[in-house]
Amino acid sequence: MLFVNGGSGARPNPKVAGTSVAFAGEGALARMLHEVLRDENIHVAQLIVPGAITRGHPTHDPDALAATLWQMHTDREDFRVFAEPMDIPT
Repeated sequence: MLFVNGGSGARPNPKVAGTSVAFAGEGALARMLHEVLRDENIHVAQLIVPGAITRGHPTHDPDALAATLWQMHTDREDFRVFAEPMDIPT
């Protein structure tokens, strides 16, 4: 199962409070599924795409994102993958 969220799913933003809360909730659900299902060989991961999906963008182009999702599916390594680096507060 692959979940895709915007940047506010990893870094809450008061300008988009509604999606920040919704993406955080979806991310929490995905993380719980990841923890519970991995022993059953079911991979759950989350792709964070900060900003808009834009044709021609090196990391936000639909084809680039599809390639990232495919890699997440085949590698089955990390839970959370970023389409581009983000400065996340700890």
